[in-house]
Amino acid sequence: MSGGQSKFLLASREFGRQVWTKVQADDVFGLAAKMSYYFVLGIFPFLIVMAALVGTLPFTGAWRGVLQWITLYFPRASQVMVFQIVFGLTQGRTGFLSVGLIGTVLAAANGLMSLMEGLNTVYEVPETRGYLKRLGLAVLMIFVLALLLLCTFGLVTAGGRIDRWLAGHSDGIIDAPALWRVTRFLTSAAVAGFGLAILERNMPNLRRTRPRTVPGVAFIVVAWLVSTAGFNFYAEHLASYNKTYGVLGVFVLLMIWIYLSSIIILTGGVINSVLTKMQGRIRANAPSGVAARTSAA
Repeated sequence: MSGGQSKFLLASREFGRQVWTKVQADDVFGLAAKMSYYFVLGIFPFLIVMAALVGTLPFTGAWRGVLQWITLYFPRASQVMVFQIVFGLTQGRTGFLSVGLIGTVLAAANGLMSLMEGLNTVYEVPETRGYLKRLGLAVLMIFVLALLLLCTFGLVTAGGRIDRWLAGHSDGIIDAPALWRVTRFLTSAAVAGFGLAILERNMPNLRRTRPRTVPGVAFIVVAWLVSTAGFNFYAEHLASYNKTYGVLGVFVLLMIWIYLSSIIILTGGVINSVLTKMQGRIRANAPSGVAARTSAA
């Protein structure tokens, strides 16, 4: 093994050790439990807000297609239940501004406000923003995320039509379903990464001139995709929640999935926090000329 490989392995091991130490020190698992509680309470209000947004668009019946597409990213065992509940709650909602909708937005904002608290903890910064400022930021992020989801749906729909057109003009050489799945995966992953970067940049009470969020965001996207696939396999082949809890088993699976997702999101923040500290120590210990060049990079 060369010296460069040896140093890389040592640095990777030290980085992994620091991440795990910080995960334990910040009680990421406890923070994730608190976040998942608020996310469970906020996920249905968020989808109702999306239904109100879609209701303002000049497309008849668009909400059913959007909701079916969104539920594809939930655990397979809960997709039908989530669709039926949300679609039933949003039937007949066409007006955007209403007293009920304002309450729904505030309920959905609680999930993002708990994310603020969790990211402040992993970045080791106190919360100095007032309640109204934090609430306003959470509400703004709700609409940003909703618009990103709608844009993603539009891109995926357009991509599916292009895929089918290519398949129809390629004499069977191109497999349209496979191409559509790849298009949906790449588009969704890219937009999810962009949305996570926005949240990671704005949620914590941290001012950074040049935030480096790519490593943590990349970890979140990859880990979430892998964990969701593994969770689906476990729920379908190994678990017996339906036999044990009946209909409530679907809610149990949904809550566990949201808890795992919360752990992944906070761990992504921990990764960025540890990397920032390590880069700071490298600059502090480097000669002045090297430090200057590193800061300018």
